[in-house]
Amino acid sequence: MSALRFQPYEGLVPHVELEFQLAREMFGEEVIRFQQYETIPVHRRRDELVRNARLWVRIAEALGWSGITGIHWLPVDAQIETFALIREIAGDRFLLTTGLTGTQGIPSSDEIGPLITKMAEDPDGFMADMEALCARAEADIRALTQGGAELVFLLTDYAYNQGPFFSPAMFRKYISPFAKRCVQAIHEGGAFAVQHSDGDLTMLLDEMMTWGLDGLQSIDPMAGMDIAKVRARVGDRLCLFGNVDCSRLQHGTFAEIEASARYCLDRGPLNGTGYVYTSSNCIFEGVPPENYVHMLRLSGRRIEGY
Repeated sequence: MSALRFQPYEGLVPHVELEFQLAREMFGEEVIRFQQYETIPVHRRRDELVRNARLWVRIAEALGWSGITGIHWLPVDAQIETFALIREIAGDRFLLTTGLTGTQGIPSSDEIGPLITKMAEDPDGFMADMEALCARAEADIRALTQGGAELVFLLTDYAYNQGPFFSPAMFRKYISPFAKRCVQAIHEGGAFAVQHSDGDLTMLLDEMMTWGLDGLQSIDPMAGMDIAKVRARVGDRLCLFGNVDCSRLQHGTFAEIEASARYCLDRGPLNGTGYVYTSSNCIFEGVPPENYVHMLRLSGRRIEGY
């Protein structure tokens, strides 16, 4: 919380991952995803949520996390129940986070044709769709922040490696009004608002800073995003989450991981704060556990047993 507020703090640089997919490999259990939750018999769901909460706390303790993520896969009511369970188990040692989308991002290959057609032929209908998407997000934000969420990741990818899907003018027209509403709802709920997006955001960054965000996560190096240049551009207006190169975490040597990590640790903070140490996307299935643990140890964390 101090880093997000650009306040000084003592101890290790904060660390959290947007998504962690090595639970079974590293801890012998699997966390609950939405599809799995729906298959659990209703009379067993409470027990499974308790198990899931204990597992997330175990992961966070073992890996030196500052916040707990991954709960956003659950339905809203199950997330709120899980927040309460984590508080019972771990007190206030971990920031409670969630994630959702309230704006239009890069469409899938199946969606792109109909989306562009609607924007061209039925702009009023397209804006009505954007309004409905945002309104659903605002309702979920209110429920989740009232239910314990302290940080909301806005999970919308806006750019490819070569640049944004929407032009800056279209982005200002079709995305910004709704993104600002989501950020306002998050802040009204007393939580932090952090945008996640992969891709090259260079042409969009100034507009995104008008939304009132507290932080930006990913800062994709594979798309040419340099955390030092982003820090110089945003100053103390955005806490930066990132951006140890995921490709190096997946396939690189320890020396390559260290080079990326040291660059982030040196250039991400501003006056020793305003920075959260993360990968440039998430810790996805296929990342060797020893590579992730090496990344954590480079930040001064003592990770046992891996």
